[in-house]
Amino acid sequence: MPGYKYNMPDILASIGLVEIERYSEVLEKRKSIFNAYTKGFENCSWAHTPLYITDQKESSYHIYALRIRNITEQKRDEIMKKIVKKGVSVNVHFQPIPLFSFYKQLGYNILDYPNSFKNYAAEISLPVYYDLTGIQLEHVIEMVKESVEEVIG
Repeated sequence: MPGYKYNMPDILASIGLVEIERYSEVLEKRKSIFNAYTKGFENCSWAHTPLYITDQKESSYHIYALRIRNITEQKRDEIMKKIVKKGVSVNVHFQPIPLFSFYKQLGYNILDYPNSFKNYAAEISLPVYYDLTGIQLEHVIEMVKESVEEVIG
């Protein structure tokens, strides 16, 4: 748009200010969700849980990217379909750049990035939102476990 300076509208700034005020509260809630997921999957040999806190950094806890060890993209998709049929919304948030059509046109090939593809193929993002209740959280964990076991045994 000619002349548009990309300024933030006042309404978005107002929403942002409110969100900043409650960020600590939201962060603690998300952190408790992450801890529950990690504890819920700790005895599952197939689960590779995300590293979200180290001595140098701490996550913002916005995406819980669970990875399933030793599976293909097709198996991951099958697991996701089963989870969704059980009433839980899951997604894939990590997609390597070579999978995007723009980069494919530039000659990038995902086969040149096997580690990126392996991480992508095994990743399932679990729900992390403020109003997620303890009962819902337990349900997500159980439905993920059930679905993985149904697919990989």
